[in-house]
Formats: sequence, structure tokens, C-alpha cells
Amino acid sequence: MKNQDIRLTRDLKKPEAAGTHFRVLCMTGKNKGLVYYLRGKRFVLGRTDSADIQVLDAKSSREHAELTKFGETYIVTDLGSQNGIIVNDLKVSQHQLDDGDKIIIGQTVFKFNVIVVENELEVYDEDSDEEDDEDEEEEEKKPKGKKAKEEAAAKKKKLIYGLVGIALLFVFLDGGEEKKPPVKKAPVIEKEDKSLAAALRDRNKSYDQETEEKIGVILHRGFRELREKNYMRAIEEFSLALILSPNHGRASAYLEKSKMLLDEEVKSQFNKAKREIDSLKFKKSVRIYCSILRYLQERPEDERYKRAQKEIDVIVQEQGLRADEVKCF
Repeated sequence: MKNQDIRLTRDLKKPEAAGTHFRVLCMTGKNKGLVYYLRGKRFVLGRTDSADIQVLDAKSSREHAELTKFGETYIVTDLGSQNGIIVNDLKVSQHQLDDGDKIIIGQTVFKFNVIVVENELEVYDEDSDEEDDEDEEEEEKKPKGKKAKEEAAAKKKKLIYGLVGIALLFVFLDGGEEKKPPVKKAPVIEKEDKSLAAALRDRNKSYDQETEEKIGVILHRGFRELREKNYMRAIEEFSLALILSPNHGRASAYLEKSKMLLDEEVKSQFNKAKREIDSLKFKKSVRIYCSILRYLQERPEDERYKRAQKEIDVIVQEQGLRADEVKCF
């Protein structure tokens, strides 16, 4: 990363310097935990090593998106990527970011934050110090005899006040009335704290409702893909729901079900292709292997994908098939 306008760290503490700070936090993927503090006008997100914010994701383009400064925030823009970008739960081509927005590229999630640090100044009262100094100087200038008389008069006053206080105490005791302890009034700050706590609860409740609505939309898409036997797409949708809510029970259950159905379908296709080969129906077996490749096209590193591709290569070589007879995609 060559851009000097980004400060890269893993420290999630609030910045100490006063002012407005813009932060991008990588929440998932290989760069999970990295924090990017933005101080410039434009930053590129993508898979290439020269990107300002590198996205180590198979679904990221080399230059996938950009962040550009606009007023007191940033705008995220899709740079014509193949898989697009999602902000919160909506696929967008351009979006003005707010504090807390989530930028999703493939399976990688970034969180955008605006952090305001206020400048705390200590007020130093010089006039008060000068007055104290003047009082001390005047006290020192007084004659010692006069000073002693004033101290004696002060002690006499204290003694008189003490005797009066004791007399009043006896009067109240003789009256037989019990003195009730003063009722302490709740400080205003406690009311303010309660109001703040209530506001935070309302905000969290609103946020939870909003998140649940987004998850509901994603789950609906996942169910549709599952019904149509698009298992890989269903897995992507349920995984996205778990990014927004890692402990969501329904999303977890349907993700496992989608994976199980995919495994069963791929296993069934392999058995079917073997039967066709045993029957010397090689072209038909190639078409079945191609269907396995389509099921697993998002996982080329999967051993089953590699096995299906290898079986196709063997059939093509042994049977001398033409290229147009084995085109899978």
C-alpha cells in the first residue's frame, strides 16, 4: 500500500488527536482486524497489491471500488467490478456513507466509522491566583500584635457559637420531638443518565429491528435459491445473513442444509456418470461431469471439482472427442 494518506493499524482505541476521524475496519476475511484511518481524497479497494485497501477475496476485482471524500463523509463507488458491492443489504453502484455502514465485497465485510474527538481545554484562573497572593501579602504586612488580637477574637467567637449550639440541642431534646433525617433529592445527573440509558435502549431496539428485517430479505432469497436447487447461491445468501448476525439460528440451520443437499447432489451425479461410462455412453457422462463443474464453479479448489475436470480430460483423450462436444460453460 503506497498511499501515505492511510494510517494502517490493528488498534481499535479511540484516536487521541482532536477532530473528525474516518475509519474503515475489516471485519471478515484474511485481513480481519486491520484498521484503515483515511486522511485523503480518494482510495481504491481491490485485490491488486497496489490497492490502497487490499481485498483478499476471490470475488473481488483488481480495482473493485473507490472511496472519495465528499463534504464531511465519503462516497463508495463501484468501479465496474464483476460481482458489484453491497452496502448493508443493498447492491449499489454508488452510496454516501454514514457512520456504521457495512461495505460487503464478496464474503469480505468492511465497517465505516466517523469518530469525533473533542478538544478538552483546562481553564486556568490567573485572576484568582493573583487575588490569593495579594491576600497573603496583606496578611503578612499586618503588625504581629494586631494579628494576635484578631486571632483571639476569632477564637472567642467560635466558643460563643459552640455554646449556643449546645443550648439549642438541649432545647430540641427536651421537646421530645424526633428529628427526621433530611430527604435527599436525586441529583439531576441521575435523571439525565436514565434518559440517556432509555435512549440507548430505544436505539439498540431500533437497530435490532432493522437488522432483523435485512436478514429476513436475505433469507427469503436463500430459500428461493434452495427451492430451485441453486445450492451454491443459497449457501452464499445464508452465509451473508450470518455475517450480519453470527448467531442467527435459522440462517445457520439452512446453511448446513444447503451444504448437505449440495454434497448429496454431487455424489449422486458422480455415481450416475460412472454408470454411463460402464454403458459406454461417454458423451452423456461428460455432460454429467459438466453439471458437477457448474454446481461447484464457485469452488474451483474443491477436490470434487478437480476430480470431475480430470474425468472429462481422460474421456476426451481416450475417445478423441472434439472441443465443441465437451464445452461445459
